[in-house]
Amino acid sequence: MLTLRVAHWAKCGIRPVVPLPGFRETLSVMFDRYIAVDWSASSSPKTGANSIWICNLAQDGDPVTTNPPTRGRAEEQLRDLIFDAIDRGERVLIGFDFPYGYPRGFASALGLEGPAWSAIWRYLAVHVQDARLTNENNRFEVASAINARLVHHTFWGRPAARRLNSLSARRDQVQYGIDREAADLGEWREVELMLHRRGSHTQSVWKLWGAGSVGSQALTGIPVVYRLRHDPRLEAISRVWPFEVDVPELPEGHGAVVHAEIWPSLDATPYDGGLIRDQAQVIRLARSWRHGDRSGTLAAMLTAQSLAATEEGWILGVVN
Repeated sequence: MLTLRVAHWAKCGIRPVVPLPGFRETLSVMFDRYIAVDWSASSSPKTGANSIWICNLAQDGDPVTTNPPTRGRAEEQLRDLIFDAIDRGERVLIGFDFPYGYPRGFASALGLEGPAWSAIWRYLAVHVQDARLTNENNRFEVASAINARLVHHTFWGRPAARRLNSLSARRDQVQYGIDREAADLGEWREVELMLHRRGSHTQSVWKLWGAGSVGSQALTGIPVVYRLRHDPRLEAISRVWPFEVDVPELPEGHGAVVHAEIWPSLDATPYDGGLIRDQAQVIRLARSWRHGDRSGTLAAMLTAQSLAATEEGWILGVVN
């Protein structure tokens, strides 16, 4: 069965999900296929550096990378990859490189009901519009509308020519809680604060424009993961780590999908200079998952998050 955070969820009034059918207690490896995705919030089709790269790695063989020019094409490609794996009874670990959650209190501040992470995912899936063939999207308008609903603005960053009443081009109109007990929303999630204390530099999920604007990747990416998670063919056998599942126990021959947030820059190992950096990073990450799955360290990583992760999410590979 899936290992769930039952005690914590019960305390918070959240009902645990029903375990995926047919799970068993022990196995040699958890997954048969590893898919790592380097995302992009580009507003036009793009390939090469700073675009979407997908690495597909089976339990045996070499990694295969693709570079779809738009998010719509990437979503179609990923759905086909997962469908094909599930049809073969494979267990899939898939990760995207953007935050899967926001600093705690965000869903409550928006008046959203239900588990915080799920309510935010559903909200973004409904409101973010993203053209499949052109990458044109309304992420800045969505962020501006959210800011307008909050006591203090949290999102910031936009093209100078794209003027919006509730979204500043610079970080001059936002306000965050000084500490995690303050009434205002924080700028950082717990996992990011932990990385900062260790000397790693991450960007804020509220930043939407400029170098490292991971906030735009989250706004355009979360709806994609939401649709994959809730696809009619996949919904019953898919879970999102660490919100819905801790360490999954997946029997061979029964298709299953586990989604997890990643940060490829967590591994500072030099990459093959003959490859594009984003391409090299997803290859390296997928290979590290496969190695960790075989050695048992991947299972340890899946238990490393703090209790804050049940609302804010966590980066796979960051040990608490």
